Amino acid sequence: MTGPCAKQTVTATLISKSGRRYVGSNYCLNPQTVCPRGDLPSGVGYELCVDVCQQVGHGERVAIRLAGADALGSTIYVEGHTYICELCQQDAAQAGVERLILGSPNV
Repeated sequence: MTGPCAKQTVTATLISKSGRRYVGSNYCLNPQTVCPRGDLPSGVGYELCVDVCQQVGHGERVAIRLAGADALGSTIYVEGHTYICELCQQDAAQAGVERLILGSPNV
């Protein structure tokens, strides 16, 4: 069973140059009712997301994986968070994503 992150659900919508949409989230394979990261600040303790919750990845990284080669030249919209972590920025750059935007896609 999969379920949402107990602390913060993040959804990333990758829109390819051709207009195809790929949606990734930070859903967990072992969702918890209380976040094992507790009151740790955002960006700290992500290893608990993987080890305890079995999170498959940040929404941005999941969307990039789903898109594959379609990520080249795309835009990713990130909802549910206030920033895009450095690892997700690096993955996006490697995949050829042109823009990362905090907010919902309005198209």
